[in-house]
Amino acid sequence: MIGYGLALQLFGLLFVLLEAGFKKAKASICFTALSIVASLLLIAGYADLLFSHAELCYVLTLPSFIGSADIVIDAFAAFMGLIFAFGSIWGILYAHAYIKTHSEEGTASHLFFLALMLLSMHLVLMLRHSLLFMLAWELMSLSSFFAILYDRHSQETISSALYYFVMMHIGAAVLLLGFGLLYMQSGTLNFGEQPIYGLAKWLLLIGFAFKAGFFPFYSWLPKAHPVAPAHLSGMMSGLMIKTGIFGIVMVMLRSSWQPYEIYLLLAIALITAFNGVIHALAEANIKKALAYSSIENIGIIGIALCLWLLGLQTNNAMMASLGFASAMLHLLNHSLFKPLLFYLSGNVLVATHSLNQDSLGGLGRNMPRTAGLFLMGSAAISALPLMNGFISEFGIFLSSISGFRISNLSSTLIAVVTGAGLAFVSALALIAFSKNYSIVFGGEPRSKAASDAREVSIGMLISPLVLALSCLVFGLFGGVALLIIRPLEQMFGLNTTVLNSFSLVLNSMSVVMLMLLGCFAVLYLLKSRLSHITKAGTWGCAYAKPSSRMQYTGLAFINPLAYFLKPFVRTELSANKSEGYFPQKIEYQEELQEYLDTSVIASACKAVKRVFACFDSIHNGKTNSYITYLLLALLALLFWVLGVSQ
Repeated sequence: MIGYGLALQLFGLLFVLLEAGFKKAKASICFTALSIVASLLLIAGYADLLFSHAELCYVLTLPSFIGSADIVIDAFAAFMGLIFAFGSIWGILYAHAYIKTHSEEGTASHLFFLALMLLSMHLVLMLRHSLLFMLAWELMSLSSFFAILYDRHSQETISSALYYFVMMHIGAAVLLLGFGLLYMQSGTLNFGEQPIYGLAKWLLLIGFAFKAGFFPFYSWLPKAHPVAPAHLSGMMSGLMIKTGIFGIVMVMLRSSWQPYEIYLLLAIALITAFNGVIHALAEANIKKALAYSSIENIGIIGIALCLWLLGLQTNNAMMASLGFASAMLHLLNHSLFKPLLFYLSGNVLVATHSLNQDSLGGLGRNMPRTAGLFLMGSAAISALPLMNGFISEFGIFLSSISGFRISNLSSTLIAVVTGAGLAFVSALALIAFSKNYSIVFGGEPRSKAASDAREVSIGMLISPLVLALSCLVFGLFGGVALLIIRPLEQMFGLNTTVLNSFSLVLNSMSVVMLMLLGCFAVLYLLKSRLSHITKAGTWGCAYAKPSSRMQYTGLAFINPLAYFLKPFVRTELSANKSEGYFPQKIEYQEELQEYLDTSVIASACKAVKRVFACFDSIHNGKTNSYITYLLLALLALLFWVLGVSQ
């Protein structure tokens, strides 16, 4: 089934390439149909492997100087592939509707690179040969780079895509160096069963961290996502960055860890989550805020994985088993609610042509379906009960609490700090998405575009609706989501008793939440039948002509909290000075600045430019100079050859 699915995915890719001259509508429909059928076949194949506890192993014979290559689909690869295949269905379906709202220019090439990205993601999961793995990894980065360039006339799109391109290749270079050291240690390019240690371990972790978005390698996310099409942003954030998590987990599984190394990784994960959520809190652009939220959730997954390692190190089966299971649950949940929110941001963009929160408002009345689904996604990502984000973060808290041991002071301190940090991050996430929803969908329209906005077509609501319902189902029935994780317990040595107990707790929570949901439904029906609600204008406190300018802005919403977070967030202010006693116009704008860009990366770029400037004089346009350079190079080569021969 998996082979058929990949073959059909490849056929869809070739179809778009060969039929690029067809009209956009025909090419998009055929591509969508082929991709969905291919994803269904992949789901069937991955699910069969995962739940039958089977493993596919193949050996690909390559030229003698390369050797044979292992192709393995184990339980973890099947689990990740299942997430990729399911998510790609709704991404492709949303892409078909989203593309209809744009011009035909570049559609065929965009679909081609989109299919290539999805195909390469599956190849990354299967290849256990470092050379072939790097080829698939590079193919994934290049195809996503070209897919971002859907809007080829925007300078911001081009510059942000190039930024993403450079960052991915820096990460790929580190990854390649790590595989090189691994080859020197093991003597083989196949890395599936090889232990990983020393510098190779850390280089591989850093290389995968670039793709996943861990601190300090996350700066490409808030640049690439705002300019990418909504469906691509959803699939990159919900699916593609999980390939980085896949690589990190494989390195963790095949490496030995000292306590101080785990503490270092845990500190990085906490910083990643905290840094992501405070920037999501302060960001005014919807898609940038969602990109920073992806960084936060990657940090949360990293926290759970570190608890897994710490539990193994301290022989705490409960911490290890709950930590890993919760990490996989959050990975699964994030692949549902993050694409949901990105697709809905695409709905807002199509309806209003803006992603700036402070120029929107009142969309809850004009776009009620989008608003309702966005509210469900916000509840899921904020880890509120009834939605799936609550289940995975609840498991992480249980894993952290299980480390409270009087006999082991260091474990207790780490567990306390981790639990407190995660609680603080979760509270900030709730505030951030309360702001996003209330500013965008609540209140009165702040612009004519927001006032004239209308609900998008049904095609742009199908995928968000399915994802929102999936978040609700996995939130109400957390035990069902855990069943998808259970086949991994043998591969990662999880404690069956702990997982059984966790499953019972989730089932009990399901009963309680269903009862509460039923009570709320009954109360709502009684209220709607028995009470009479009248509506009137809000008391204006002597204001005769209230307007949308009197509403809270995003900055005002978070200002009390931003005062305490000011040391961690850099902003750039721009304001015009009022002139005269009765100024006609006053402007004030505060733009979030990414300190990694403005300090670290900007300084590195300046240093590189200074180095290159030393060679500017070489390009003087004089033929005599170029001939002289050539003669000097030939003489140097001659002396080198003579020296070698002696």
